[in-house]
Amino acid sequence: MGDNNKVVKFKKRRSINIGVIVFLILFVYIAINVYLYFTKEKLSIYEVHEGTTAIDNQITGIILREEKVMKSDKAGYITYFQKEGARVAKGTSVYSVDDNGMMVEAISNGEIAMKLTEKDNAELRHEIRAFQSSFSNTEYSSVYEFKENVKGTVLDILNSSIINQTQELMEETGINYSFDMVPSPESGIITYYMDSFEAITPEGVTMDMFQLENYERLSLRTPEMVTASSPIYKLITSETWSIVLPLTTEQYELLLEKETVKATIIEDNLELTAKISLFQKGSDSFAKLTLNQYLSNYLEERFIDVRLDFDTVEGLKIPLTSIVEKEFYLVPLEYFTLGGESTKEGLIKEVYDETGEVTFPFVEAQKYYEDENYGYVDADLFTPGTWITSPDPDSEDRYQLNQTSKLTGVYNVNQGYAVFNRIEILYQNKEYCIIDDNTPKGVSAYDQIALDATTAIEEKIIY
Repeated sequence: MGDNNKVVKFKKRRSINIGVIVFLILFVYIAINVYLYFTKEKLSIYEVHEGTTAIDNQITGIILREEKVMKSDKAGYITYFQKEGARVAKGTSVYSVDDNGMMVEAISNGEIAMKLTEKDNAELRHEIRAFQSSFSNTEYSSVYEFKENVKGTVLDILNSSIINQTQELMEETGINYSFDMVPSPESGIITYYMDSFEAITPEGVTMDMFQLENYERLSLRTPEMVTASSPIYKLITSETWSIVLPLTTEQYELLLEKETVKATIIEDNLELTAKISLFQKGSDSFAKLTLNQYLSNYLEERFIDVRLDFDTVEGLKIPLTSIVEKEFYLVPLEYFTLGGESTKEGLIKEVYDETGEVTFPFVEAQKYYEDENYGYVDADLFTPGTWITSPDPDSEDRYQLNQTSKLTGVYNVNQGYAVFNRIEILYQNKEYCIIDDNTPKGVSAYDQIALDATTAIEEKIIY
């Protein structure tokens, strides 16, 4: 009986846990995708924004003129007969050199009086009549010219009086007045300072010259006795002068194609147009503005603040790394047609089978750009040498796709995949460019484009 009560146990068959399998599959899938995400090359996105070339256009420049420093041939005390900025003709007395200083004292004490001869009176009357006959309310500058001409005539008369009366004065006083009248060797404008820039040419300007804290200026007027070969005055011999400006790389590129430029001199808000030429010395860039007017306005200036009127370019700003060139077939415009079941544009392609039978399928082909004769079609759509036929049923014209050209553009990724959009560059420097915001089939503000065009693959999903 006991044997009949023995229980035999059987091992239970393990059941498959579907949930665990699904979990493992999902885990492996997620792990693979995470690995691929972190190991694949990332496509960085750039959002297009409006931009401009507006830059800082106020620059401190150096004024350069044709300047000659005139030196004394002998030692003595100097008496000047011309004011700062006076215009003198060749032979006009500029100063005298007095050996012992007695002549200076005699003039100061009024011992030498100016006496007018008939000839002197005639010269003064001539100056006045010439001014009266030519004066115009629209040319007020002629008043200043008249003033300077009369002043020069009076000074010449004074010089003659000094020479004529010196002998009489020596006989009356018994004092020996020894002096020399020194005329100007050529015509020009008188100034009485020097600063070591007199011999500098525009091409000789360097960046360190614009450090104002290093600038030194010496006044040439002195009551002290001067030695022989001492600088006495400076003569500006030409009305042509120049302003040399240091430029940034961006300023240099904006001015590169210009022959003239509009500028404003900040000191007196004088607006002018000047000839411009650019030059470089090593890594430094400069502009030279050449002027033939307003020289006398800035005789005492060596440094001057100028505001240049750059042509501001406005559009969309994108980095140069986003730009790519893409190849296109040039297709005569008459070969484009609408076909298929849509209104999309394309071409009629000739296709031959193995038996030589020809068919004419419609191939959708977008024109990325067109000029007067050709439409630009993506070169990836057709193999080189492909024949297309005219859509005109009465024409037997055909065209072989071989001629190509390149368009400049960017990869637009608004839709989640890269699409080529053509751009027109208005301005470019080493980092970015300004493009036209009205280019047909181009990009618009706030579009997203590939930051680095070399990492984008056209039509490939990027997310």
